[in-house]
Amino acid sequence: MPDATAALTELRSACSEVDDIWAQALPGGSIEAERDVRAMSGDGLVRVTESLAELERRVQALQTKCAAELARRSRMGGDDDVARRHGYASPARLIASVTGGRFSDAAKLVAVGEATASRASFTGETLPARHPHLAFGLENGTLCVDAADTIRRFLDGVAVRADRIELGDAERFLVERAPLVGVDGLTRLVKQLQARLDPDGVKPREDELRSQRGLRIWEDRAGMIQLQGAFDPANGAPIKLAVEALVSAELHRARDAKRGFGVSVDGEHARADGEPDVLGEPDEIFDEQRTIAQMNADALADIARLSLGAKQAPAVLRQATVVARIDADSLVTGQGHATIDGIDQPISVATVRELAMSAGISPLLLDHRSEPLELGRAARLFTPAQKLALVERDGGCAWPACNRPPSHTQAHHIRWWKRHRGRTDIGNGIMLCSHHHHRVHDDGWVITVRDAQTWFTPPVHLDPQQRPRPGNRRRVPRYGASGAPVAPVARVARVAAA
Repeated sequence: MPDATAALTELRSACSEVDDIWAQALPGGSIEAERDVRAMSGDGLVRVTESLAELERRVQALQTKCAAELARRSRMGGDDDVARRHGYASPARLIASVTGGRFSDAAKLVAVGEATASRASFTGETLPARHPHLAFGLENGTLCVDAADTIRRFLDGVAVRADRIELGDAERFLVERAPLVGVDGLTRLVKQLQARLDPDGVKPREDELRSQRGLRIWEDRAGMIQLQGAFDPANGAPIKLAVEALVSAELHRARDAKRGFGVSVDGEHARADGEPDVLGEPDEIFDEQRTIAQMNADALADIARLSLGAKQAPAVLRQATVVARIDADSLVTGQGHATIDGIDQPISVATVRELAMSAGISPLLLDHRSEPLELGRAARLFTPAQKLALVERDGGCAWPACNRPPSHTQAHHIRWWKRHRGRTDIGNGIMLCSHHHHRVHDDGWVITVRDAQTWFTPPVHLDPQQRPRPGNRRRVPRYGASGAPVAPVARVARVAAA
């Protein structure tokens, strides 16, 4: 091997390893890259990817050395300034142009290269790198540049205030952990170490984050309400926790709904005709169809609905009301549209009917002269006492297997107030969360109540047989003469005779 390329020994070794692993992963001879990778087994493809990653790290280590030397020579001035001699304002600009990459990546190569390059003392002696453990990690091919730069920025940021020995231990720890946790894991470790090595800096960093908080809310051209925000830890934590808690409950509900048709919430087996039923196949009708992002959006909307009018909410929220406006004729005929105060995008008549049944929503009906005919829903709203009775029956959202608590539900008229002239009676009421309220309206489910048991009959397009599904019931343990709890008896309606 020529002495001139002895420095590339490790790189050639990595290339040779890629070549060997590539050949071993193929069932036959190599043809071309795309056809080769399609012919590889899954395990073989993983091994090839790992070997290519190590080769990439070896290349990056050499790039940092070149970047550091280019930066050194570009500070000499005059004709010796390499970057300016080639027409660039800085070595990072030169590297970005040569590699065809981003300026930020080139600047990262320079910074890591300088932090891991050996130094010269005033007497000409060679000194170790500013971060020797970081240099070792790059040299042996275990650290990528992104991980190395994450560690470098942390070390440089706390170097002035941290104990020197503790800083060295932290550097060694992060270099050892980086191959196991990746860049994202390093970021979490760095935040903890930063607080430990520089406790006096925790409050200033917290204040800086708080000063950067903000939330923008606007309606885009398509009519979507857009939110873009950033929150400091103290303000963001309750938002994150509340949304995650609601979404987690929905995911658990979707999982529990797969236990099969005929299984009630309390674990009993029941059929629509009142006879016991054995565990059936998973009922795909109740599978969760929303993405996590959609569930996050629904959760945030539920939190906002709950805060409007809540007794513990500030007065300004208790008095705030969402107002939907629609012509009386449109509400009756279903033809036309409605508007919501503060929102430009019109909404459908079906949506405003849903809003009219929801607590905290005030429809404003207008005649052909745009004069108000009615404001408020005193005659339509279920009273608090009626809602308590419905909660006692349904427990929360009555939709099968939904775990939403009463505080996240709305009293819904089974026979609609306007379309069916439905009465605000207990027998015509049901508790539904916002999401399942929409499903009832959008999909065309039929709800019936028999013997204090709710039943949900799907439309034909969801279930051609239209088998009624039992809704949730409040789970209250019953006790026998000895005081020991006994299994509740399912009360099942014979809807077939209806």
